[in-house]
Amino acid sequence: MVQNGRPVRVNAGQCIGCRACASVCPAGLITLSDTDHQRIVWFAATCAEDCERCAMACPTGAISLGEPAPGVSAEGTRLEFRLQPCRACGCPVATVEMLARLRSVIPTAIQLDRENNAWLDLCPSCRQQMEARRIAQEGLVSRRPR
Repeated sequence: MVQNGRPVRVNAGQCIGCRACASVCPAGLITLSDTDHQRIVWFAATCAEDCERCAMACPTGAISLGEPAPGVSAEGTRLEFRLQPCRACGCPVATVEMLARLRSVIPTAIQLDRENNAWLDLCPSCRQQMEARRIAQEGLVSRRPR
């Protein structure tokens, strides 16, 4: 099948599977599917929308839109990513590539909590539980009679 529109070009080596593009696409031409410990991202081959939100939202510059052209293949691009499991509960956290990107841009001191635990390796639920335990423990310590 052949379609008219702007060709969507995705550099598979730069994409980190972070969801930014899919969250801003007004036409829903970028879809994600998380199953077990794998994320599949599918990009439509063409975009009829007159926007470049996906390209602007991409933190790695992996997406570009070409000039409008007739006769573009409608196959699209399918990328697969392994999801890193939470080190506490095993639930998927984020793609391995996304976590590597975050580690490269977030200062190491911020990646660790007070007990030097790497919070990037935890799912949101386990992060909340860890922080709640820390706050409760600090509250108990500060309430002890002197």
